[in-house]
Amino acid sequence: MKPQPSTVDALSQQWLDVGDGHVLHLAQYGNPAGIPVLFLHGGPGSGCHVSDLQLFDLQKFRVLLLDQRGAGQSHPAGGLRHNDVLALLTDIERLRHWLGLERWCVAGGSFGATLGLIYGGLCPQRILAQCYWGVFVPSAAGRSWLYGSSGAAKRFPVDYQRWCDTVPGDTENAVLAAYASALQWPTRQLTAAWGRWERILAFPWHPEPGERLASGPGSARIENHYACNHYFNAYTLMRATLNHWPQQTQLLQGEWDWVCPPWLLQQLLADKRQPASLQLVPGGHHSLADGRMCQAVIAAIAQMAENVPSPTKTGNRL
Repeated sequence: MKPQPSTVDALSQQWLDVGDGHVLHLAQYGNPAGIPVLFLHGGPGSGCHVSDLQLFDLQKFRVLLLDQRGAGQSHPAGGLRHNDVLALLTDIERLRHWLGLERWCVAGGSFGATLGLIYGGLCPQRILAQCYWGVFVPSAAGRSWLYGSSGAAKRFPVDYQRWCDTVPGDTENAVLAAYASALQWPTRQLTAAWGRWERILAFPWHPEPGERLASGPGSARIENHYACNHYFNAYTLMRATLNHWPQQTQLLQGEWDWVCPPWLLQQLLADKRQPASLQLVPGGHHSLADGRMCQAVIAAIAQMAENVPSPTKTGNRL
């Protein structure tokens, strides 16, 4: 029987100074001689959690849980200065160099998948294999689907109105700007209101998830910061690099993902010269609290391990 994630001891915990006033928290778990895999959390700004380890066979993988800028245990908590997509991508390469790895696997969900796909397109030679789920497409359509009045709001109108009514504003831009101003001095009620809307979409028609999925003030500020800045042109980077993704790329999207609807990802993939491996999970939602999505992701990551030679077998430094 595998140990539960809460009982697993870290191989190491480090704080990495990446400059710009940011210090990132890195925790390593699993087999020190296993396949190195970087886990990219979503949000942006949600941070890593020990429960993320449930996705990985810790006998096969050396799992790297990195809290991105301002997220999780990284400092400063909720920091917005020098916190953008290019900075996060640079941090990934810095980490690889610090660890002395030639290549590694990368996995992640939601905005973590966005970040990973861009990184994989920019540095395909550094990727052994990659697996992403609930991919967020950071286009104008992707943002409007999530925060505008004509996307997910049409399916969940009462919850959307509750989200909008927390702050003044009658347009997508105005509401996001009002949240940005209010989140400079957030109350618990304001932070809860920001996070509740996305949680409703992530796993609808179920009791609200517990603390693991609740937005803290830092997470809410960073998520809003990226939305207000149109994700720092991440969509242009995704489109420019999608034809350079490594061959060993797996994508999973829930059929009922109301945060990141499948059609947005399918539109993006239509511009890819070589077909991508996209698995549509029947009845799957965005949150991995949904057992269908969680089991599909676990199976895909296990398959990723089968396709990658173990460092101990090859005798090579990955």
